Amino acid sequence: MEFYQFLCVLFCLSEQLLLNLPFSTAQLCRPVQSDALLQFNDSLTAETDTDLNCDPKMTTWKNGLDCCFSLFALRHLQSLNLAFNNFSSSPILPELSVFAELRHLNLSHSGLSSLVPIEISFLSKLVLLDLSYNYKTYGNFELMELNLDFIDMSAVSLSSFVNLSSSLTFFSAFDCILQGELPPNIFSLPNLLDLNLEYNDLTVSFPNISSKIPDSIGEFKNLKNLYLINCTLIGLIPSSLVNLTKLTSLGLSRNELTGHIPSFFVKLEQLMNVDLSLNKFTGVLDLGVFSTLKNLQTLGLTVELNPMYNGMNHTFPKLETLGLPSCNLTEFPPFLNSSKMLRELDLSENKIGGQIPIWFRDVGKGTLQYLDISSNLIEGGIQQFPWKGLTDVVLSDNLFQGPLPIPPLPIVLFRADDNRFKYFLRWLNLVTADLSNNRFEGPLPIPPPTTKIYSIANNKIGGKVSPLICNATELIVLDLSNNSLMGTLPSCLMSFSENLSVLNVRINMIQGVIPRKFAKDSKLRTIDFSRNRFEGTLPPSLLRCENLEVLDLGNNRIEDTFPDWLGTLPKLQVLVLRSNMFHGFVSNPREARSFSELRIFDLSNNNLSGPLPVRYIMKLTAMMNQDKRRGKLKYMGDHNYQDSVMVTMKGLEILLVKILTVFTSIDLSSNHFGGELPMDIGNLKSLKGLNFSHNNLTGYIPSSIGNLIELEWLDLSSNKFTGRIPQELANLTSLAFLNLSENQLIGPIPQGWQFNTFESNSFARNPRLCGFPLLETCANSSREIPPHGGWFEWKAILMGYGCGTVAGVSLGYIVLGSRKFEWLAGLLERKGANMRKKWRRNARRSYQR
Repeated sequence: MEFYQFLCVLFCLSEQLLLNLPFSTAQLCRPVQSDALLQFNDSLTAETDTDLNCDPKMTTWKNGLDCCFSLFALRHLQSLNLAFNNFSSSPILPELSVFAELRHLNLSHSGLSSLVPIEISFLSKLVLLDLSYNYKTYGNFELMELNLDFIDMSAVSLSSFVNLSSSLTFFSAFDCILQGELPPNIFSLPNLLDLNLEYNDLTVSFPNISSKIPDSIGEFKNLKNLYLINCTLIGLIPSSLVNLTKLTSLGLSRNELTGHIPSFFVKLEQLMNVDLSLNKFTGVLDLGVFSTLKNLQTLGLTVELNPMYNGMNHTFPKLETLGLPSCNLTEFPPFLNSSKMLRELDLSENKIGGQIPIWFRDVGKGTLQYLDISSNLIEGGIQQFPWKGLTDVVLSDNLFQGPLPIPPLPIVLFRADDNRFKYFLRWLNLVTADLSNNRFEGPLPIPPPTTKIYSIANNKIGGKVSPLICNATELIVLDLSNNSLMGTLPSCLMSFSENLSVLNVRINMIQGVIPRKFAKDSKLRTIDFSRNRFEGTLPPSLLRCENLEVLDLGNNRIEDTFPDWLGTLPKLQVLVLRSNMFHGFVSNPREARSFSELRIFDLSNNNLSGPLPVRYIMKLTAMMNQDKRRGKLKYMGDHNYQDSVMVTMKGLEILLVKILTVFTSIDLSSNHFGGELPMDIGNLKSLKGLNFSHNNLTGYIPSSIGNLIELEWLDLSSNKFTGRIPQELANLTSLAFLNLSENQLIGPIPQGWQFNTFESNSFARNPRLCGFPLLETCANSSREIPPHGGWFEWKAILMGYGCGTVAGVSLGYIVLGSRKFEWLAGLLERKGANMRKKWRRNARRSYQR
């Protein structure tokens, strides 16, 4: 059902219309206007869950009673706000052309999904048009202000910008999926005051310039706000920027700009907001350049700069937001002592050592709301927080020790992971509490009811999980992993929170059966109960978790038959049942699409028997679609939590602390499966790892395995395979690990590519195999050694190639470190978005003045 929030219409009438209207005590509306408005009202549809501030179906509009003027009869209307409606299939928009006097039109959040009707272009007096937050909407008008934020313009030709009005003063196309070369005329609008092209994939091409900020930017003498954030820009900041003496806000973050940060910023005296973070600037930066800007409120710098400051000579009296992450700072900058108005301070990812200086307690004492000093070398204890207005505190990855202080009452985000805190005091009103990777001991602390994200992973918490944890009914993420918790899980844990998405108790000593009652409309996306002492059978109520993507029950004592009914979960991508006591045959799939989204399938080290579950394997369609896309790597999870899983990769147990969405593997090893491998196994073209070792498989190794061009490890050892090794396996150029030992294979070992890098133990205990790298030569064969050079020469060279390949393909999946970096990226993204909103709000105020 479509979402309608109509009924918030703003009418602004000209003085002439108001003076000429006839007034009547009996009927204030003209009959023609009243009839038109009632007809207009009858054509509307509103859902029952519309905003409480809106009047569903305008119930007060009744025939015979006075009401507002008819919309289309108001010929002198000057301002019209139709935001937050749904006009995806409405005929209303072409009728807007009757408003010949209209100057301001707001159609944001209105469900538009095509070209703006040409009739709107007849509104010759229109100076402000807001089309933001629609899907695919675009058009050309004679305007002073044009806002296209969040519109999908991926199919729009950038040449259409040639028709932008020369009277344009405000142009914003934030995150519109614009791609390609931006036409030069965008930099030739004489009256432009505010330009925002953030978060697009644009290039700018002028003579001898490509993907750089053009020198002609300096021709915008009246420009007040310039945002070119995340636009793939390279090169230097052009010196012509010094001509923009009226500039108040400059955003160039998240590009690849290089060189030194120029000193001419000292001449841009009107600057209030500067964000140059997340570029590739180098060299020494004299912060004195910015201290001369007496109106400066926001300053963002980052990435391998070496700031230079001269004690207290630099002052920033009006500074409200300061970001100096990754700037090689070794101490708290002394100039902060003069920054009494700071609201947000980020000194993360530096080399600040020692204890927090006493004077730092007075920095933004009455105003500081956000403090991030994570990833430094700060030590000592924290007695208390002097900032009573703090809402976000990040102390992660330092050397703090002793008791954890009580955060201020307004606190909503508190992260102190990766420190040496041993115990903590009570807190209130927390929304996010990350206390992971410390040295906390004792019973499990119960978070306040307001908490949404709670992680106390990797500590020494013991005792039972108290049912009081179920009082935190707002929880979205609950991570109690890697502690010493014991006893049984409280039954309420499966249904206490309507929003619970992640439940992780991995690596504890919890025992008993898995609670039987999962909530009917459960939103659980991840359940990780691995490496505990759970027993019994799986609860059928797991089927209520229709959003489940990750189910890891590995390394427990669960005794059950294969839960084929889990195949009906539509989003399940990771199923790990390894190292339990599952037994019996694996029956045929119940559903046509059983486990169709599965990408990690691990039944290893159980007591399953009977024929290899070929029909299940052939339904793993997510492993058949080879992903050839190149670009940014994506991981399972979201900004609140990223999934991890233990897998056997290349013969080693490895914890993947993040799971790439392109990672796929099947592990059915150490069971009692029999039968032959089907040729259809070659259809799983996205497969990275395949392990059928330690079973009773027979027959030939299918040559179709040579089609698995993404395969990086293959283990068929300890079976009863016969016949020759297919030559097609030698074409697997990504193969870094191979184990075919302990079978009944015969004949020469294929040569070439990766096969020349494998050691003899990959083929051991196959008495009738011969050829390199085994010592047994093949009769009448010239392929017993590689064709070039001596054996020792080739072995040395190819071992080096093999090791390099193993390292190269492995590091893409193995992330050694904490989840701090995953969370930090999300935090920076959110803080950056908030910062941009504030800058743009200030910019609009400046323009309106």
